[in-house]
Amino acid sequence: MATELQKPHLFVDSGNLLFKQAHIGTGPSQELLTAEGIIKIYRTMQVDAVAVAPFDLAAGLELLTTSQQQGFPWLSANLSDEQGRLLFQPSLIKKIGTLKVGIIGLTGAVSVLPDDVSLVDWRTVLPALIAKNSPQCDMLILLSSLSAAENLEIARQFPSLHLILAADLTGGNMIPHQENNTMITQTESQGKYQGILTIDWNPSGKWGKANAEALTELRNRIGALDWQLQRMRKREDLQQPDYIEKIKLVEKDRAMVLRQIEDLEQAQTAAPEGKNNLPCSLNHNFLALQISMPEAPKIKAIITDIKQQINILHSNRIRTEIKTPLLGHNGCQTCHPAQATFWQKTRHAKAYKTLVDRNQALNLDCLPCHVTSSPGLTLSKDELLSLPAALQAVGCESCHSGPGKSHAGNPKQFQMTKPVAKQICLSCHTEEQDPDFDYQKKIKLIACPAG
Repeated sequence: MATELQKPHLFVDSGNLLFKQAHIGTGPSQELLTAEGIIKIYRTMQVDAVAVAPFDLAAGLELLTTSQQQGFPWLSANLSDEQGRLLFQPSLIKKIGTLKVGIIGLTGAVSVLPDDVSLVDWRTVLPALIAKNSPQCDMLILLSSLSAAENLEIARQFPSLHLILAADLTGGNMIPHQENNTMITQTESQGKYQGILTIDWNPSGKWGKANAEALTELRNRIGALDWQLQRMRKREDLQQPDYIEKIKLVEKDRAMVLRQIEDLEQAQTAAPEGKNNLPCSLNHNFLALQISMPEAPKIKAIITDIKQQINILHSNRIRTEIKTPLLGHNGCQTCHPAQATFWQKTRHAKAYKTLVDRNQALNLDCLPCHVTSSPGLTLSKDELLSLPAALQAVGCESCHSGPGKSHAGNPKQFQMTKPVAKQICLSCHTEEQDPDFDYQKKIKLIACPAG
């Protein structure tokens, strides 16, 4: 899914955006072509800053350093070479309207570091960066792929840091929560959502609810307490000492809320510098990126080009049809004609064709779930690209635990599994690929007739 952002928005990302695993091999690959495309898309969207995170380093440094030389705004304050020199810019300052916004990048723990690269403890570098940037900025943001515990530690230690945007792959969408004077939030990984923060920033630099919102909540609270007191005072049958004490507690609560209202109203009237004393506030939204959303033409063109490059790369890897222990649906219909005829009417029979229709039949991210496989049988990338036509569909052996050639040769000794285990279905019908999948409902649609 692709969208475009218009200025004067600040568009930042805390990283872990290029790869889906911590380490990939060297040389041309679908993963590298996709990563290069992501960088190109972000540049087209005029990204302001991206922190280097562990999964961005999966293919080594060359991709990152090359794109940095071309102007891509990578940030990392704690990745250095053997001589202790920083490999990326540690921070930058952007002017958004009248505000000066400082942005710092920190890289989290990396399982496999590229050669000659060191990860410096953030405690060594962050204090000086905050001391340097804070006086120059109205607002200070940290892009962090550190752990949740480390982000909390930072928020508690540095009240001049106003916002931490995290990149924790296990965290998912995180509603902004305040720790000390720092808001911490993040969006789901791998571009499933666009996180949008709308911030009402005031010179106080202190988070809190805007006066109007706070006053409304307090006045609503007075209304609720008045209603509660009215009901309690009508209960003459309960006017015992302990009940009377409960009424007094509610009255005390009401008096305290009234004082809070008075204090807010007086602060709003008496503040000599207007907005200078008002707290800052924000609203958040996690925008799910759906296929039905309109695509930006420039970005759609980049995605189309990536797909074409992947097709060219993989077409050069196709070999003569490989031999596998899988029989394919054509072989099954000899003994199971009724079941084979039924299967041909299901969507499984057309699974590979859907890739062909979308020009994705050579996409290794898609192929495993659109061809015939079997639990326990691992096919290499080259084998997936070179399957015979009989296996270019989600055939019988995918569900009934083949391989079928052994079964066809000796049915009594090599029996196929008849009930389809739920886990087999969920291996492809994942939350990410098929969020509305209902196993109990769907299994009935593909249940073969009795034979």
